[in-house]
Amino acid sequence: MVSRGPRLGAAYYPEQWPRARWPVDAALMAEAGLAMVRMAEFSWSRLEPEPGELDFDWLDEAIALMSAQGLEVILGTPTAAPPAWLIERHPEILPLRADGRVHPFGHRRHYCPNNPDFHAATRRIVAALGERYGSDDRVVAWQVDNELGGRCVCDVCRASFHEWLRDRYGSLETLNESWGTAFWSQTYSSWSQIPLPEGGPVPLPDGFLRASPNPSLALDFRRFVSDSYVRFLQLQIDELRSRAGRRQPITTNLMGFRFAEIDYHALAEPLDAIAWDNYPLLDREGRWSTPALAADTMRGLKDAPVWVLEQQVGPLGWEVVRSPRRGQMRLLSYQAIGHGAELLVYFRWRTARFGTEQHWHGVLDADGRQGRRFRELQELGLELERLRDVFAESAPASDVAILHDYDSRFALQVQPTNPALAFEDTVQRHYEALRRLGLGVDVIGPLRSPSPYRVVVAPSLAVLDPALAQSLRAYVEAGGLLVLGPHAGVRDRCNVTPERPLPAWLDELAGVERTDFASLLDGRELRFAGVDGVPDGCFRGWAEELQLKGARALALYADGDFAETTAIASHAVGRGRVVYLGGAATIETLLGLYGVLATDAGLRQLELPDGVEALPLRRNGADELLLLLNHADEERVVSLEGTRRDLVAETASEGHVRLAPFGVALLEPVPSAVEST
Repeated sequence: MVSRGPRLGAAYYPEQWPRARWPVDAALMAEAGLAMVRMAEFSWSRLEPEPGELDFDWLDEAIALMSAQGLEVILGTPTAAPPAWLIERHPEILPLRADGRVHPFGHRRHYCPNNPDFHAATRRIVAALGERYGSDDRVVAWQVDNELGGRCVCDVCRASFHEWLRDRYGSLETLNESWGTAFWSQTYSSWSQIPLPEGGPVPLPDGFLRASPNPSLALDFRRFVSDSYVRFLQLQIDELRSRAGRRQPITTNLMGFRFAEIDYHALAEPLDAIAWDNYPLLDREGRWSTPALAADTMRGLKDAPVWVLEQQVGPLGWEVVRSPRRGQMRLLSYQAIGHGAELLVYFRWRTARFGTEQHWHGVLDADGRQGRRFRELQELGLELERLRDVFAESAPASDVAILHDYDSRFALQVQPTNPALAFEDTVQRHYEALRRLGLGVDVIGPLRSPSPYRVVVAPSLAVLDPALAQSLRAYVEAGGLLVLGPHAGVRDRCNVTPERPLPAWLDELAGVERTDFASLLDGRELRFAGVDGVPDGCFRGWAEELQLKGARALALYADGDFAETTAIASHAVGRGRVVYLGGAATIETLLGLYGVLATDAGLRQLELPDGVEALPLRRNGADELLLLLNHADEERVVSLEGTRRDLVAETASEGHVRLAPFGVALLEPVPSAVEST
């Protein structure tokens, strides 16, 4: 069983290396200080070279070699890479893309998640693995598949979609009413008449978009695709559970915040641990907030251990390679741990000599020799071993939560409305502004109680229902501060415009009504002047005219069609209040606004230099620790009150902390002489 406290491991592919090399690699992993190895998730053709002919002897040997060096094993089910013989027998397993092309063999994830022949083959191989290793003490956990995702529009998916709709709506009459199929004479008299939506809006030469499908149909299809992977995951969990019981935790590796095809809240429900893949270098803008947001989103999926099953260790890329700077491997490892990860499995142990991932460098280069990355990992392992008890007793401390709603996310995929409202970018702006103030932030789903948080932010809540609105009202009445972004409550759960004032179901709570909007596709800014201490700022690309219905203005438009009207409103409700932003605020604007709101909420802020991330941690339930991460390639100085002891460097400083380029500090307060007496 994976224990608490940060542990390190690596992904290893013995089937890709000569047998004589395996014991060498196992010994080197132990020498590097690793405790865990992940294997087998792409090895179906080696495990089952021909239909029904199983060969586990090689995997038995690899597990034995790892165990002899003190390494525990996470086994992956190999379904992400169906073998050639299976595709040859059942070519219909290959997924059909929205453009009508079949996803070919020769890559990975080349399967339809609803295909019954693929399900049957999956059950056989997973059951065989469960029988072989379900009671093996050397195997401490399972990873199901690898990076689930991909949309298929084959006939099997269409028939499955019809069944899904029948279960959801019960009758065609209910579906027609819910979707508003009277529009354009789209009323259905048979389930088989319902099409699959096209690939999405297509740009036309005049700048407009070709008409998309019925938004209700398109939203439900995205839900169906997500549920298809939830069912496929459950299929494998059931096979493993019937053989392994509850002893071995089961997970699958998710892909962070930016992956937008699957409702990860639903996918996480049956998992024993939340696992995800962390490749910060893939963010082309180099923002430290990207892996930070991903980590907090994954941690917020459920109350469960958090593992990173693929952690970047070196240069990476497909056709083009990106290289990390010296020191970033250590820095990004601390970042993942500071955001709650108990296990980091580096991808990969040794750089591949062949295949598509030759550019994805491992701990060792392709020649298998020990180099700089090996030595850095060894040093990091020793450092973390010294800090293991500290991290085992600590957890992220968050007084702020961001609401993450997949229905709203899917709806904006169907109807983006304006680039300024893009879900991912909107959430990231709000998240980064909060983090740059040194505030702890959780990312939670709509079914999670907001009550533990002093501030809850809903940056992008396009889809709403009365139940969620009532939950938010109860939170505010009990004393919470709710911040609502623009374009809120514009659709119900069927992606239909509510027949009530906007923001629907939130208008009375927010004390405003949206009476008009300006969609500025050229990205123009509308400036506003703050009131009562709120700094001036601007919206870019999207702004709304607000009519006060009990709220008071925190900012007034300074120009444009909405000049001298409310841009930001505040409404006191019960013991709390709601702040409504009438536009897509820039990050500089959000920094100023959240600085004021955090002060009003009694939250402690930090003045952080550019590139410095601060992670408040609770040790044994108390606010004690502060993890500082310098993502800049220059020294940074952070001003802090009192004397702090750096548990990493084992030094103390008063009034400020110096961080080397890509440096790390884990600080605990040193009681003053007065306090100690």
